[in-house]
Amino acid sequence: MKKAIVISALVATSIFSINQAKAEASKEENIGFASGAAAGAAIGGPAGFIIGGAIGALFGNQVEKANQLDEVSAELASSELRERQLKRELTMIQEDLAVETAQASSAQWVTEGLTLNLMFTTNSAALSDADLASIERISTVMTQFPELSLRLDGYTDPRGTKKDNMTLSQKRVDSVIAAFEKQGVPSHRLIGIAHGEVLGFTNNESPDVFAMARKVSVNFVTRGSQQVAQN
Repeated sequence: MKKAIVISALVATSIFSINQAKAEASKEENIGFASGAAAGAAIGGPAGFIIGGAIGALFGNQVEKANQLDEVSAELASSELRERQLKRELTMIQEDLAVETAQASSAQWVTEGLTLNLMFTTNSAALSDADLASIERISTVMTQFPELSLRLDGYTDPRGTKKDNMTLSQKRVDSVIAAFEKQGVPSHRLIGIAHGEVLGFTNNESPDVFAMARKVSVNFVTRGSQQVAQN
């Protein structure tokens, strides 16, 4: 009888402790206590409640750690996504900077042959405002010297197929021709030649090198040299 009373007292004390723990514990700890209580009940007796409490605490801690792992994994995935976004933005900035650098170094008259390079961004045939301004100045010279013609050689960087690169270089030449015609230069004074990719380059070149390859070279030619170019 005494043994039954002692056990009853321990049970009552354990139930009170569990209820108090539920009021103060986190969700993970509640799960642990519930699981531990079930295990303790299976064992039976005061020892069962002690073991059940220990198991419950351990299980609750494992659930909490699992939730922490999920949170860290989510933060890591978000960080990796942001890193990829930053890399794409960095690549775009590098290409834009490379084009601007190429324009600064190439958008000037070269004494040998009077060559001007009009630069393009990746996979584009659109002319920049700076290049349109250069075309306007060249058109003024063409008006003053009717004996001159222009040879326009279009190129791409080596990325992409040969067919696509040839098509893109032709689009760039056509874009330049259209810009000159808009400035009043007649089509018969414009010799456009598409070359595709620039030879001597590989796919492993830097963005700066690729930027120098995406161009249409503008050269002044006389009527005699124009006949040679057309032949």
